[in-house]
Amino acid sequence: MDPQARQTAGTDETAHLIAQTLRAYSTVEETERAENIMRTALVRPTVSHVLGTQPGRGMGLEPEKFASMLGSVLQFAKSTCVPLVKSIESHLAGSNGSAGDKLAVRVVWRELSSCIMEHLPLVFVPGMPERFHKNYREACVLVSEFSHMFSLSNDSLMVDPVYVEFSRKWQLSAYFSIQKKHVIAVLEDCERGKPLDAARGSESNGMRPSTPAPKPQVEQDVLQIKHSEELLTEHAARAVWAIQQCWASNVYLEALAAKFWQLTMQILLWYQQTASQCVQRLIQSNASKSSVQALESLELDELLHHMHDMFAMREVAMEQTRAICRVVPGTDNGTCGISAGLESAVGQALAPLDDTSNKAADHISCTITAPSTSTLVSHLRRTTSQFRHTNRPPPTTPSPYISSLFTYLESTESKITYDQATSERIKHMLRSRVATRVSQEFSRACADALATISKTEASLLRLRKSRGSNVRVDVGDVVVPSGVDLRGKVPEADNDKIRRQIWLDVDQVARIARGYGVETDPEFAWFVDLIQPFGI
Repeated sequence: MDPQARQTAGTDETAHLIAQTLRAYSTVEETERAENIMRTALVRPTVSHVLGTQPGRGMGLEPEKFASMLGSVLQFAKSTCVPLVKSIESHLAGSNGSAGDKLAVRVVWRELSSCIMEHLPLVFVPGMPERFHKNYREACVLVSEFSHMFSLSNDSLMVDPVYVEFSRKWQLSAYFSIQKKHVIAVLEDCERGKPLDAARGSESNGMRPSTPAPKPQVEQDVLQIKHSEELLTEHAARAVWAIQQCWASNVYLEALAAKFWQLTMQILLWYQQTASQCVQRLIQSNASKSSVQALESLELDELLHHMHDMFAMREVAMEQTRAICRVVPGTDNGTCGISAGLESAVGQALAPLDDTSNKAADHISCTITAPSTSTLVSHLRRTTSQFRHTNRPPPTTPSPYISSLFTYLESTESKITYDQATSERIKHMLRSRVATRVSQEFSRACADALATISKTEASLLRLRKSRGSNVRVDVGDVVVPSGVDLRGKVPEADNDKIRRQIWLDVDQVARIARGYGVETDPEFAWFVDLIQPFGI
């Protein structure tokens, strides 16, 4: 008989003998002694042999070999221990399976897990995180298969003190700390201003020696994310990489779901704060430049990039949250609204990005508006001089300079070449603000010009004694003198020609705003209604 067959026969004989012994002991209520015989004579020798003869221990134990060990142990339990436990259950009438549960847990499981803790103590240490992750997952498979194999109830294994000790033996908190430090190192690189393609090996100022430098592979992954997600800033790309890293199949562990979710929220907070700081610095830097220089500066381009990524980050974060719900048990869309709750938490974490986006849009629109409206007074003076004492025919078209009021907006929009949805969103924000500012400045300048015309006209009338010198005129009458209504008429007087030209220009600004699909400033809308008597 070959050695393998001899060993198999020996095991079968031992199992048969122990089964008989257990039946006898159970009759006289000596089950504790019987369990000890089964533990020492059957389970421990086999499990110790499997775990003690495999090459490699502790941190050096490869997951494939660890899985092979556990597979051999499970095979032994299935072929030998399960039939034995079932035979004892059948002998103990009225146990309803409780005796089998106790025997499987107190004898087989306790001896199995104790041998793992005794022979492979360093397998519980996350010195090599990748191997630790795989080995822990194999241990989880062991627990699941063991419970299924013996048809254990939900609580019979979980409350066992040896199982609790075995679970606590795995240094999950240390593993999470290592992964968290790795994620933080990648984010810190961005704060130190180290570019994605920077060479590794040297430490920049402020780098903590305890923080490991990210590997070149990580930088390649971040670049890949930047391209695949169409992100334009390092901050957003690294934040997305960090979130994906938390829930990657080779990093995430179900027992650490709460910790990884907390880290995810911290990453979102980091991005929100970092993006806000970057936008503020860019605004301050760009504000020191002249109007034209500010429009052509790199700072303005980077502000547009940040606006794009802040919008994109919302979509990516929400999609990642939905992916998390598919990974974490109990958070699927059909379970008590947990998924909606997680998405709501992400939305709240990113809510301050709206304020940051608005600040960036406000600055860009001010930068666009400043050079566009700085020459309004000179243009209106030119309008006045064109018709005063020149005998020019009445105007029928807007002044050429009106289109130039939105030239800088159009040149800025030419830089916004992102995906259609995000591009249109950013353009709408800028158009709305520029239209509001331009219309406000334009209505005020036109009101001043019309008031000057009316006052000059009133002075001439007083000199001619056409009006009493004590006539009091309110603001409306100054802009639109009483009795002046050019609608349906061809203006003949110089002042009326000027009024008609200003009305044509104001009407054209309103048309341009409507063409952009945005509203003008309320003050401008009021002014449009006020000067209707100057219209066609």
